[in-house]
Amino acid sequence: MKTCLMVSMLLMALGTTARGQNQPIVNQPSFGFSLPKVEGTLTYALSGSEAIMTGYGGSTGGAAYMSSVNGDLAYLSSSVSKPFSLVYSGGYLYFDEAGYPSNTTFQNVAASQVVTTKNWTFMADDGFSYMPDTPTTGLSGIPGLGDIGVAPVQTGIEPAQPILTGYATQLGNGLTGEITRTITGNLSMSGTGSWQILHFTGPNNIDSTEEMGSVGPTYRINANSSVNATVNYGYTTDSFQGFVLPFTTESIIVEYQKQITPLLSINVSGGPQKSYGTGLTEALFPPQIFMVGSAGLVYQRKLTSASIYFSRATNAGSGIVYGALTDTVAGVLSRQFNEVWQGALTGSWAKSTALAQVPGYDLNYDATYGGAQISRSIGRSWSAYFSYTAEDQNAIGSGADISAFNGLEQVYAVGVTFSPPAHHFAPQQ
Repeated sequence: MKTCLMVSMLLMALGTTARGQNQPIVNQPSFGFSLPKVEGTLTYALSGSEAIMTGYGGSTGGAAYMSSVNGDLAYLSSSVSKPFSLVYSGGYLYFDEAGYPSNTTFQNVAASQVVTTKNWTFMADDGFSYMPDTPTTGLSGIPGLGDIGVAPVQTGIEPAQPILTGYATQLGNGLTGEITRTITGNLSMSGTGSWQILHFTGPNNIDSTEEMGSVGPTYRINANSSVNATVNYGYTTDSFQGFVLPFTTESIIVEYQKQITPLLSINVSGGPQKSYGTGLTEALFPPQIFMVGSAGLVYQRKLTSASIYFSRATNAGSGIVYGALTDTVAGVLSRQFNEVWQGALTGSWAKSTALAQVPGYDLNYDATYGGAQISRSIGRSWSAYFSYTAEDQNAIGSGADISAFNGLEQVYAVGVTFSPPAHHFAPQQ
């Protein structure tokens, strides 16, 4: 997970560099649901879809079916000095698959409040989710809902989950606070603290709690580039059926950002990190030092955008293992073909290695997922789409994998979306 903080997911739509769960930034679609592009804007959409799934939850049976009704809403206040943003995505899912609940709901909500003064900036983020399994593509994290190409609610302020679970209802919550002090026109100092939890309602996954803090300066080199350095500390507690394993991470990260051209930007960060257990867990979690970091490249034009991102970072283990070191490569491509047609592609590959040497729970995982979507406008407020999503994950090694997804799942979906024009509000101070 990147160490720098985002103001909010909505500010991504305004071109602000943002913190995310290894997700590249893409342009928002011109029809269908989109995040606000200017201050003082409210957008919303209602969708319905039908999907055919093969290999659902890693099963080897025949085709299964899913019906969904879902809604999205995003708001960005018009205040200049105290901007507030809110993103919501939720809905109802009906499944026709033996061995799984016939219906469930999903909920995602993220809110951000920023207060700025002459020399100080204060920010608070809160993100909550209730999901039937690991979130993957789109705003909702649910395949087949027609939101590929819209930034996900789950980014940044909730626990990273690069390992895919099977059907495992989960609740995630993340709180983040940041204080920035402007020292000179080019130099500022920031301090950040966060608290994150991932809890599963069933008995077959590992719950986790993460507490993290960082502090460091940011120097603005010129109008197009900046560099920052942070000292980071994290304390994670994984628990499963009475077995508790806490571990600590300490790192120093240097990050460089540059707007190479008006269309192309780059972001590179890296540094050493130490992970270790304490007390009774020291033998299971011996001290380890490795390099972590990220690199991203974003290309944006009026009708086309493309992004690619690499990350190497530790995480709590996605509810599957006791801590993990994950290498991730992700990419997004979106294209507005004409006034009535648009398309988007997204994909991610992640290799996770268990950090703790716990007998029976030290599997490694290769997870790949991706999606493609084509959409057509059928009126001022209506559009239709077809999407295809695939998820594939394999366990490497031997031992218990709790309730990890294993196999290939494919989702073919068609749907319609009602998305009226954005509502705009008068500017405020």
